[in-house]
Amino acid sequence: MTLAPASEATAADARRARLGTGFKILYGSGAIVEGITTAALTYFLLFYLTAVCGLSGTQAGTALFVGLLIDAVADPVIGLVSDNTRSRMGRRLPYLVFGTLPLALAFALLFSIPASLGGIALLLYAALCAMAVRIGQSLVNLPYVAVGAEVTDDYYERSSIATYRVSFSMVGTFLAIGLGLGVFLTGEGGLLDRESYVPFGWACAAIICLSGLGGAIATRSVLPRLHQPTPAKGPLFRSFVNELRDIFRNRSFVVLFIATLAFFVAQGMAGALAIYLNRYFWNLPASAVQMILIGATLGPIIGVPINALLMTRVDKKTLTLANFFLFVLGQVWPVLARLAGFMPGNGSLIVAILFCNALLTGAALVGAAIGAQSMMADAVDEHEYLFGVRREGLFFSGLAFGVKAASGLGGFLAGAALDLVHFPVAIAGKDDAVHLSADVVRNLGLVAGPLPAAITLLAPLTLLAYTLSRSRHSAILLHLEERRPARNFV
Repeated sequence: MTLAPASEATAADARRARLGTGFKILYGSGAIVEGITTAALTYFLLFYLTAVCGLSGTQAGTALFVGLLIDAVADPVIGLVSDNTRSRMGRRLPYLVFGTLPLALAFALLFSIPASLGGIALLLYAALCAMAVRIGQSLVNLPYVAVGAEVTDDYYERSSIATYRVSFSMVGTFLAIGLGLGVFLTGEGGLLDRESYVPFGWACAAIICLSGLGGAIATRSVLPRLHQPTPAKGPLFRSFVNELRDIFRNRSFVVLFIATLAFFVAQGMAGALAIYLNRYFWNLPASAVQMILIGATLGPIIGVPINALLMTRVDKKTLTLANFFLFVLGQVWPVLARLAGFMPGNGSLIVAILFCNALLTGAALVGAAIGAQSMMADAVDEHEYLFGVRREGLFFSGLAFGVKAASGLGGFLAGAALDLVHFPVAIAGKDDAVHLSADVVRNLGLVAGPLPAAITLLAPLTLLAYTLSRSRHSAILLHLEERRPARNFV
């Protein structure tokens, strides 16, 4: 029997109770969906489409960028529809239940491109599958993240929930990289073995299904705590336009949105070029590349407890800024040090240095992500205070719009950069014979390291304008508590 959502007054009382660790673990496991899909598309897809399948960097980047833009435009619609869904399963759960399997299937097909496809057919297949994955990811992830924002009103509990969610997202990243570089792409052809990508895609698809199930079960267990939908005002399209106008009138959202754009443009570019950087700039073997990428996913294991402790003592904004600046430093200095002649030559020492740096940047990244997501949840309360409606789904869809548009632009820039530095394509089967000039290697390092770091720096600089402090958020919650009993939800 499906639990019916509670009245708003009953839900408000329920949200005052603390959430158990069991719920947080089960809910957090749902973030593996986002982690594994984003990591696979970021770290492997551009390399797969260019070096393995034979698309040029600009072709692959353009296809992914256009697909992401289409999906990004759909995100606010998905968020608004989720916010206004009325069913016995609530307004979030139906999307987790019915969206996970199509997402998993689209993901598996994306990494199973038939070898017979080429030219325009290859381009269309890749673009359509990538777009299907992104839309499926939105259908599942936007309602899922919205649950974390509305299941509690407590300032610190939201940070705790964000910590679990980000941690499991990093687990998804670890699984994608580990399955890719440690299991399926380790044979004789390694990253260039086309057939090995097929079982990789289907294995990740199976994990997506299990993760989505965990998130759905957790959401079902807290339906009595969740907010009831605030009806849209007028026709859907007019309501959609008005809601978008309102969220961009919210200063806190705009600051977070711009910071997110800057960060994901940079990381979309850096992530797409990570394999190229490690293999051809640092000249590392596949085993060392795997170690460094895994180091970046192990970093959060260090960062989560440190940031969880600091979050109770340091303001969210301050801690998030510190983590962003630390991340930028970790991204920029290794390449510049190598070009300046201050780094050791190839060997175990350089691998150890890069691994430790990856741990540092991973720890900083998880701290920045936890802080930013918790700040966004607080901004949802501010939005209700300012405009009288709760729009978690629309808020996070606006954020997802920025993430995807920015990631698409970052991927496009990465593809264009590969062509700009004259990096060869379709090198499967002849990797050992690929010889790059010193200029190509130098320029590859610059566009894969310092350039993304410079773009990333715009994110913390933008966050300086964020003004929603703990004291202001507490005052907003008091005002909301006075309003809500007067609202008649059934």
